[in-house]
Amino acid sequence: MIAFVENFKNKIRSIIVLLFFMQINTIEAQDKLLLDTNKEQIQEQQTIKPRLQISDYITVGALIDAQYTYNAQILNSGDVNQSSIFRIRRARLDFKGTITPKISFRLHTDFASSPKLLDAFVKIKFCQQVELQVGQFKIPFSLENAYSSYNLEFSEKAQVISALAGHEDISGVKTFSNGREIGLMLSGVLARFESQGQKYPLLSYSIGVFGGNGINVKNDNMAKDISGRINFSPFLKNFVLSGSVYYGNYAILDSLDGLRLRCAGGAEYKNDCLTVRAEYVWGKTGLLAMNESNIPYSKNISTHGFYVVAGYWFNFGWGQKSNVTQKMRPVLRYDYYQQDILNRNTNSIYYSLGIDWWPEKHLRFVLNYTLCQYIKYKKPSHCFTTMLTIKV
Repeated sequence: MIAFVENFKNKIRSIIVLLFFMQINTIEAQDKLLLDTNKEQIQEQQTIKPRLQISDYITVGALIDAQYTYNAQILNSGDVNQSSIFRIRRARLDFKGTITPKISFRLHTDFASSPKLLDAFVKIKFCQQVELQVGQFKIPFSLENAYSSYNLEFSEKAQVISALAGHEDISGVKTFSNGREIGLMLSGVLARFESQGQKYPLLSYSIGVFGGNGINVKNDNMAKDISGRINFSPFLKNFVLSGSVYYGNYAILDSLDGLRLRCAGGAEYKNDCLTVRAEYVWGKTGLLAMNESNIPYSKNISTHGFYVVAGYWFNFGWGQKSNVTQKMRPVLRYDYYQQDILNRNTNSIYYSLGIDWWPEKHLRFVLNYTLCQYIKYKKPSHCFTTMLTIKV
């Protein structure tokens, strides 16, 4: 009996010792876990720096375009109209800021020829499907209008984009500049698709209400303009189909408004090397005319045009031992435009080719040649353009 009791006591002591060491190991594991957690929190705090200066909220960019253009227009008489022009095409400062992950802004100015405000807006992101943008910015019309000057394949936009997307508008209103307006816009991504583990937009939209008088001016009529664009990528990450519309009025005279109705449809395929884009634009514009009683009225004319552009990037360095990578892109464009569909003499076709060369990421050199075929002239005209861009 005594032996049984002693044996039982020994087993109890063994169990107590085992539990004691298990408790010590548990405490050590908890301490280690707590220590690792504290380390992660310290690392996160070190990574997320407090914003104490304005530079923590704002990034500043600058762009200068120096351009030379030579034109030789051969008239039916055989005479040649020539022009040779040096100019600073753009001299811009670009301030972009992020106040919170949901709120951002942009202030974009140009000092070439005369100072003017290009972009000045605030963007609020409510969710993936809804973003609100208020201020002055590019209208959601056409694929090419959305391109910035330093991303565009050529030094100039296609003829129909310039005429109907608010650059050098056919209406003649000079404040329709750079494809921008003052207003508010809703945009977002309505659906996404997944490819190789990454998500891409399947269906996106932009729709806005604008003053209709261009940049840096107040409304001179009671009407408001509406513009919208839908982009659809049919389960291909590098391909997009786009459709857009613009409807509004502008003041021809104090008591006379003119119509601005434009529709565009296009497609683009773009990856790291290849870019191919085609777009058709049609528009109806009210222009000033006089009736038999010499009373002014708005006469609507229909305009249309299309372009096809393609380019391919080649990447290479200055030499085998150089760390500097440069890239060069040969580009081609066919550009058709008819200012008045009822008047064949307003047809013009531009055949353009060029080189887009970036010796390094802050320096760009563009060389373009365009053969201009105007129906009203027997012989084609020629245009050479070179442009040097500094961008930081």
